[in-house]
Amino acid sequence: MITAKSCQVVFWEFIQNVLPVTGFILAISLWQRGEWGGAILCATGGSVGGALLIWATEARIVAGHREPARVVAANIAIMTMLTSALAAYLAADWSSWATDLLVGALAGVTLGVAQDVADKSPLRIRHILALGCAAPVGLVGVRVLVALLPAPATILIVTMTTTLIIVWIDYGSESLRRAE
Repeated sequence: MITAKSCQVVFWEFIQNVLPVTGFILAISLWQRGEWGGAILCATGGSVGGALLIWATEARIVAGHREPARVVAANIAIMTMLTSALAAYLAADWSSWATDLLVGALAGVTLGVAQDVADKSPLRIRHILALGCAAPVGLVGVRVLVALLPAPATILIVTMTTTLIIVWIDYGSESLRRAE
């Protein structure tokens, strides 16, 4: 049986991730049509929404923790830049699922390091590793699923997949284990 705590962690992490993923999927579609302004607006909206959701809900995952304003601002800036750059990257002729692995890992690690630098805290290796592993899987998933499924299905699948990877690595496999 899955524990109530593990369901809570997955739920709130999913909530934190769904808006950035949504903004990213919309940005990709707009970027591919040459609507760069709209793509950047969607990337920004998803990033702002995601950063504010992290700020508002992180204490539900890590008791008593609240992101400082400087981390919220850094999240908005770095997620907007990464989302916009990744939308342009996916539209490039030279990008492929193989390069998604490297580009995604670099994007995830960049976000994790930027969060820790903004927080003025030591680097949280598990957190950085979680983002570095989830981002390439999400990027490959987006590449494949956008061509096969409607956007809402792609958003849900990519958000849940990346959420489970983040929770597994960042909070430990025990957060997803069945109770003995």
